Amino acid sequence: MDHLEFEEEVRTVARALWTTARDDGAINLDGVEHDGVYFTHDVVHCVEVTVSGRKDKAEHDGRKLSKAITRWTGSDGRTARGWFVTLGEPTTEQTKALQAIDRRITPISFKRFKSRLFDAYLYAQRRGQMTFGSAINPAGRGQELERYIPAEFEAISQEGSFTSSPSFGDLIERVKSAERFCVVGDYGIGKSMTLREIYLRLSQVHKSGESLRHPVHLNLRDHWGQRSPRVALTQHAEDLGYDRPDQIIAAWRAGYVDILLDGFDEIAAPGWSSDIVELRHSRRRAVELVRQFFDKTPPNASVVVVGRRSYFDSLDELNSSLFNGESCTLLEISEFNDAQIKQYLRGKNWQGLPDWLPKRPLLIGYLVNKKILETDLGPLHGLSPAEGWDWLLDQISKREASIETGLDGPTIRLTIERLASMARKSASCLGPLTYAEITEGFKFIRGREPSDDQRTILHRLPGLGSDPNFEEGTREFVDIDLASAAQARDVSSFIVNPFAVDVQTVRAWSQSLLQSGIEVAALQCRDVASDGTIATALSFARRNDLDTVTADATRVALSLGVSVPGSFNSDEVLIPHLEFYEGFGDLSGVQFSRCGIETLVLDGEIDASRMPRFEGCWFERIIGRFSQEDLPEAAFSACTFGEFLDSFERNADVLRSSLPAGVRVMVTLLRKLYLQRGSGRAEGALVRGMEQASRELVPGCLEIIRKENLATSVKLNGRIVWLPSRSTQKRVNAFVSAPRGSGDPIFGMANRLT
Repeated sequence: MDHLEFEEEVRTVARALWTTARDDGAINLDGVEHDGVYFTHDVVHCVEVTVSGRKDKAEHDGRKLSKAITRWTGSDGRTARGWFVTLGEPTTEQTKALQAIDRRITPISFKRFKSRLFDAYLYAQRRGQMTFGSAINPAGRGQELERYIPAEFEAISQEGSFTSSPSFGDLIERVKSAERFCVVGDYGIGKSMTLREIYLRLSQVHKSGESLRHPVHLNLRDHWGQRSPRVALTQHAEDLGYDRPDQIIAAWRAGYVDILLDGFDEIAAPGWSSDIVELRHSRRRAVELVRQFFDKTPPNASVVVVGRRSYFDSLDELNSSLFNGESCTLLEISEFNDAQIKQYLRGKNWQGLPDWLPKRPLLIGYLVNKKILETDLGPLHGLSPAEGWDWLLDQISKREASIETGLDGPTIRLTIERLASMARKSASCLGPLTYAEITEGFKFIRGREPSDDQRTILHRLPGLGSDPNFEEGTREFVDIDLASAAQARDVSSFIVNPFAVDVQTVRAWSQSLLQSGIEVAALQCRDVASDGTIATALSFARRNDLDTVTADATRVALSLGVSVPGSFNSDEVLIPHLEFYEGFGDLSGVQFSRCGIETLVLDGEIDASRMPRFEGCWFERIIGRFSQEDLPEAAFSACTFGEFLDSFERNADVLRSSLPAGVRVMVTLLRKLYLQRGSGRAEGALVRGMEQASRELVPGCLEIIRKENLATSVKLNGRIVWLPSRSTQKRVNAFVSAPRGSGDPIFGMANRLT
């Protein structure tokens, strides 16, 4: 920086350092310009600034400082001090010259002068000894964190479309340029690891002298109920053992601190309410601290916040709650692609992962540490997701039994499934579980207390990991899909024999299962489930006020195509996914009252007379219908609807565009397949809304999609379902956003279809 820029930078630090002198600065005394004079209660600080390393400059400024110090010493009972602030370290000649003029003058580099405001090196030392959100080693507590593999990101527009794919290096440059942005992603995708790496990189940038700002990283889960950044920074400093929280606050207010906030979705569990408006108000109140940081952090510093996108109902709510509607970049972390997986598993006996397995770093790392991926995975590639998860639970349990004594594979699996069911009482459905609860789960399975060697095994059960943010000895599941697959057992067991369930555990479930868990439960009871079996289970649930398991059992019936005779109601349940397809069973006797449904899928032509009734429910996303008018009116009463992802305008715009016919159909199919990452679409639903000429091109497009490994088809309960490939999301986004300009060979292949 030039001399004038440097002078202003020093004044900014001085005003933050001596807060009672925040209006002071340059002054003219007897016709002599002084770079800064700052009046505090007991000391007058006289400051001269230079970018020069010359001795004569020190002598000239030293004489000015000496006269000013003498003038102000004793004034109003105050003493005076002189500061000669240099851009680099003051030279030996400058220091000697100043000492010869007046020993009340302190020669000091800007870096050391600024450290009087905020000791970034002490902060970094203390911060490095604490945890960074949920960034943990899947091998267990106390293990060194694994090397960070840079994630891939997708920038999301306000309308929800992907606009660009910035790299991790781009993120660092954005922070250095004082941009504000939010990073979202699923559980275990690497949000905390990414934010930790941003912190480490920015610390190095500051240490190298490239930036005057230093990052401050807060785990938001430690600041529940706090609304003031000043209060949060004070507690943060005290938690670290940094005994001058006022320094961090002053540095933040002066713009010398970049704020990194981990876990906006962990500030408070919003709970569940049938009043969607009140629920949104609750979430908005919970993230008040984040809004205040965005609002009060000076514009020359950055703010980055990470959390789960699903915490909010929509992008509009996220933007309003976190940023008060102000413009802010939103980035989503993508799952590992094939190249990243190969890098992660380099040197392992890796043979490729099936598409149904989420490519989350935490899950992949756990399976690597448990050596599950050393098994021949070839047969898995032809399985449906439910069959795959069922196989994986068996393999994990068998593997554990082979290296431990005292428990066999089936017992280990049943214990895991029981604990997963107990974990459903938490808002995350992952835990934590105390050791006493783990022991209780074992007793439920075996009917007796565990022996000493079995207690040791229980403390390191597969699928469970320790979280440093919970008290010592607690465990939580390492992955939400793995937990959901294990939670399926109690649902399928309830359907087969509801009289054997632990009613108290079932009543404590906080929400209905993920769709992956429902499919596993359907697989486990498909040979015995019937209209009468389901009805018996639902009758038991009705008598015992078990609304959540009523929703679970109804969804299993829906998946299996089983009808539900009788009248049943599920009240105030949060349901992640509800999917109707052509030929589903008769569910007209079921009613969902005041429930929240995150995703409603209506695939193909639906018989409205067989649908359940929805009374006062709210729906976050609707797939397969164009608008509210396109829904069967008799099935919905006093309901609230969010976004129609398959809106007529979106697909119609594509089909009416000037793109070649085959390309138009290809873009439409890929949009439908990738509307909700990881969720499949029935083949019959893919052609809905198309004219006959376009429909005739669908088989050719699907064959291209299959050959290019963009999606795979599986037979699920008698229907063909297409599952998008998790590792090709970025490629599909680029093609759908700009088919002609993407350079993707898909364009040419689709263009040749007639």
